[in-house]
Amino acid sequence: MSNDSLDESFDPTSLGDWKVLPQTREVIRPIDEELEYRVTNATSQQTEAKTAIGYRVQIFSTSDYLQAIRVDSLARIRWKEKVYLRFDSPYYKIRIGDALQRDAADRLQQSAVKAGYRTAWVIRTEIQRRNDEQ
Repeated sequence: MSNDSLDESFDPTSLGDWKVLPQTREVIRPIDEELEYRVTNATSQQTEAKTAIGYRVQIFSTSDYLQAIRVDSLARIRWKEKVYLRFDSPYYKIRIGDALQRDAADRLQQSAVKAGYRTAWVIRTEIQRRNDEQ
């Protein structure tokens, strides 16, 4: 095969640039702060929340985000108290209640143990309280 038989007339620079359009995608971010779900309607009166040192009951801790979401959802169905999902690296923690007094938190902890959360324990932390609470 000789060099005379090769066709070198093709010039790749004549093709021009490809038009690449960026695709937008949903950004999934890890939960890095406490999530609080509040459901309100237009007719309900909202009370301003203040913080205080009190007690919550931690019912579950996991490094698996999806498992944390499942337990959080079940806890919201099970208890009338507020449920908090908190991320403290590397764990997602599910806590319930806002008790000013330790005895109220102890009762909530006993309720959690009876509901199957055998490792539930009371934790002293900053809580949300309503204006009408002393």
